[in-house]
Amino acid sequence: MKENSERAGALCVIASAMLFGLMPLLAKIAYADGANASTAAFGRFLTGSAMAFVYLKYKGVPLRLGRRRMGEIAFLSVFYALTPVLLYLSYGFIGSGLATTLHFTYPVAVMCLMGLFFRARFTLRQMICAALCAAGIFLLYRPGRNADGFGMALAAASGLLYAGYIIALGRSHLREVEIFVITFWISLFSALMIGAFAALTGSLAWSQGTAAWAAEAGLGLLATVLALAFFQKGLFLCGEVKASLLSTFEPLTSIAVGLAVYGEPMTPRLAAGMALILLSSVLLVLGRSRARSAGDGVKKSLS
Repeated sequence: MKENSERAGALCVIASAMLFGLMPLLAKIAYADGANASTAAFGRFLTGSAMAFVYLKYKGVPLRLGRRRMGEIAFLSVFYALTPVLLYLSYGFIGSGLATTLHFTYPVAVMCLMGLFFRARFTLRQMICAALCAAGIFLLYRPGRNADGFGMALAAASGLLYAGYIIALGRSHLREVEIFVITFWISLFSALMIGAFAALTGSLAWSQGTAAWAAEAGLGLLATVLALAFFQKGLFLCGEVKASLLSTFEPLTSIAVGLAVYGEPMTPRLAAGMALILLSSVLLVLGRSRARSAGDGVKKSLS
């Protein structure tokens, strides 16, 4: 039963990553109609929280949570909201390829932090998959010549914060909370924080067109409500480490969209990177678990 639950969780994370991978496509539509990075992120979380609110009200699910759980969600939202802000800021100093490469080192960061602070033990399969993912990400994104130290630090910090979000979510007391309630509050808090940041920096583009708002609504539904819900569910079922490794399906999907929609060329480097990530995912999903996941094992030892 546990093995089936872990596999179901892994499939949820892959579905989440594929939805997140649609973000560049929708963001390009928004940018072409007057939006910018801050406005797109704000619109994404604002529309996402509105959609989750309507769904929960329709289902009659209460939004109120206890003080402890609300505190955990607010804490998670800080990590989640700052992640795209730092990544977007890094684009002003280094190329997007190098920035994305540094950001997607977060699966390795998850493993390092879990081992350092929670004394997690990892299987040989997990370590091999981490190496495959890291190599695959490196091949998908070719670092440019611009290697500004501050920009690299921002991009790496975005990955580290996302690793913190993954671990904090796995350590939280939110497993029994309705998934879309968590999604609503994280989206709302993220919208408020990103909106405040954009307002203070004067980067909100209120003059964007209808197509931009439609694209942001698409981001709100696909890359926020559904993707967040799938990821949370998947993480609770398969653990922090496996969830972070399978999340590398996100850049894989983005590359596939670029090839299919924009006719970008398939190079041997891209093909090799995609193959490594796919191999890593197959090993994680189909591999038979001999013990509980690293995250679950730590929880058991601490209980």
